[in-house]
Amino acid sequence: MYHHANDKLVAKKQPSFERNAPGPFYVSDQCIICGLPVETAPENIKWHCETDCSECPTSCFVAKQPESETELDLIIEAMIGSETENIRYCGTDKRVLDRLKTEGLARLCDAS
Repeated sequence: MYHHANDKLVAKKQPSFERNAPGPFYVSDQCIICGLPVETAPENIKWHCETDCSECPTSCFVAKQPESETELDLIIEAMIGSETENIRYCGTDKRVLDRLKTEGLARLCDAS
């Protein structure tokens, strides 16, 4: 069973949005507010609004790292669908790395 606390981290290769929860998955600072990640993984990815306005977000961010296989699946699904590829993985879990490579997302993995 996957839990982010068991994942060792490497240095991030991209600047990350400052509101990301600590852990292996992060949103870079290149969000274009497409909506897909928030809709795909709503428990883990949230909107950031500079004012109290849910209709004018400035970015999405990883609000909660995955704590189950289901949450992991949804974050990876969001990575697959993100048109700007701004959700990244800086962990070293072999199973996650292999899965992202199988999905054609090796470029979003910060571990070499």
